[in-house]
Amino acid sequence: MTTQDPNPNPDAQSKLPKKPWWNAIAISPASVWLLILALLAFRIIWQIISPYTLIEDEAHYWEWSRNLDWSYYSKGPGVSWVIWASTTILGHTEYAIRIPAAIAAALGTLAVAKITKDHFQDQRLVFISAILYACVPGFAAAAMIMTIDSPYIASWAWASFFALRAILKGHHTSWLAFGLWIAIGFLFKYTILLLLPGVLLAILITRNNRPKLSLKHLALGMLVSLIGLVPVLIWNAGHDWATVRHLLGHLGAPGGDTEKRAAYHADPWTILWMLEYVSLQMLVGGPVVILSIFALLNARKHADTHTQLVIKALVAIAFPILFFYFLVSLVTQTEGNWAMGAFVTLIPAASWAVLDGVSRIDHPVKFAWGAAMTIGIVILMLFPSAKWLSKQPVVGPLIPLYRMTGMREHAAAATESINDLRAYTGQEPLIMSEHYGRASQLAFYLPGQPTVYCTSAQVGGRKTQYDMWTHTDLSNPKTLAPLLGRPGLLFGGKPHHWTCAFDNFTNIGKLENEPKQKNTTYIGFNFHTFDSWTPPEPR
Repeated sequence: MTTQDPNPNPDAQSKLPKKPWWNAIAISPASVWLLILALLAFRIIWQIISPYTLIEDEAHYWEWSRNLDWSYYSKGPGVSWVIWASTTILGHTEYAIRIPAAIAAALGTLAVAKITKDHFQDQRLVFISAILYACVPGFAAAAMIMTIDSPYIASWAWASFFALRAILKGHHTSWLAFGLWIAIGFLFKYTILLLLPGVLLAILITRNNRPKLSLKHLALGMLVSLIGLVPVLIWNAGHDWATVRHLLGHLGAPGGDTEKRAAYHADPWTILWMLEYVSLQMLVGGPVVILSIFALLNARKHADTHTQLVIKALVAIAFPILFFYFLVSLVTQTEGNWAMGAFVTLIPAASWAVLDGVSRIDHPVKFAWGAAMTIGIVILMLFPSAKWLSKQPVVGPLIPLYRMTGMREHAAAATESINDLRAYTGQEPLIMSEHYGRASQLAFYLPGQPTVYCTSAQVGGRKTQYDMWTHTDLSNPKTLAPLLGRPGLLFGGKPHHWTCAFDNFTNIGKLENEPKQKNTTYIGFNFHTFDSWTPPEPR
């Protein structure tokens, strides 16, 4: 009797897929939950102990939360409602404002993990997806500070989960949940409407290989999504469609809130705007963008028909928002976070590319996977190490630490100036800022959290939410009446912004810890409105 060689063909054995060292961790469903909860705990703990002050947008959204309304000038009411709920429970603290961002990131990660589990049926891919969500630079940064992005991304993720379940699995009632998440997301960021053409594109390209679509349930889902428009429409109907004017202003279109400023503020279009847009998407999306491209290319050769279909659907959902803002970049300058929703459904596709590439020892894929994890760790530690990094050569100037430090000391210095001005004049000083962000930061950090006025619209700038509230609207005679004749502590702006509004003013220079190099502070005497302000000559 002969003994059979257990490895009769070494060459064939060497061609078998390799299991990565983390395979044992990834196959456990508990690992995904542990990862999500660990990241959530890390972020919340950091937000509680963080020494950093609120950035301008965080402070401005907090201002919204103490003036609850159906909607607001530039955004829906979602962010203000969430901050109001959090600060009602935890108090008016920085961490109370920021914690909802961390919770939203956890919810978004869970949604992407569920998308992956639903359509790839491989627990390892679910684990990879959860890691990749934390490795998208834009998502990781949004999880640490409270802007509209983290809850908007979470809403996009859950809406995508239910849409894909309805399209690829035939769960018709999922269209109702899809509509609900669109409605929720719309309250945070109107851009979520660009998910709709993505879903329709996914329906189109999968038409020959998916369950029959229920048009009735799809239509009901679309009707449910309209719920999110209701509070925004109610508010805008009573405010001359201010949000529409604001959005048109971003595009430099007729009827926008920048139309009157265009003659002397507009920059001519340059192809650099388009190149900047593409570069920003690579920066904000990180290696997930490259990995999703690998997924499309490699799936044709290494995946079964079902996997190819899923990857096509995932990319189809992402495509319209990326293409839309590419077209916008041909008209005006874009911002990096505008198309961020696209990266949600690219993550499950990227997770397949990672496992496939690692198993086949595809070195470009392995490099992109390693780069993703490295970037994820760097971004996660960026906030705790920002002060140290800001002092290092080369990278130091790239860290915008001025945006989130110094406001406590700055407000303390402002308080001293306010007290001195009060003692000198015997009147209660006004507090005014040329920029809405600084006005909101001062409102948060000054003792008693007083009313601060924003003068942007009064001196040729864009309108802000401060112009919508009666108690801060400097064009409203009833608001102006008790302000006339009073002195003011004035932040930012040019001297000619203030000469028209005060009989006399004095430049007192930068107050302690002034975050912006170009800003200075003024003292004005005898306020009498901005009616005499005239714009500079057009360029």
